[in-house]
Amino acid sequence: MSEALTFEDALAQLEKIVERLQQSDVPLEEAVALYKRGTELARHSETLLSNAELQVQQLTSAVQETFAQYSIAETEEDEAD
Repeated sequence: MSEALTFEDALAQLEKIVERLQQSDVPLEEAVALYKRGTELARHSETLLSNAELQVQQLTSAVQETFAQYSIAETEEDEAD
């Protein structure tokens, strides 16, 4: 699987594979090859989604920590006044 394949490209390829597999004239060997390619694309897409989810979680955590520190500093300033 090419690591350069974007999520959108993988999804587009998956959609074409599904369309082809839904046709009644697909020979067995082609259907198996398409199914195999589809599972590879699905696995690649899942990896990309998992990585994106992890990045969002890390960014959210960093923002929450920053706001928590800001909130603590603001509270200390209010108490000093």
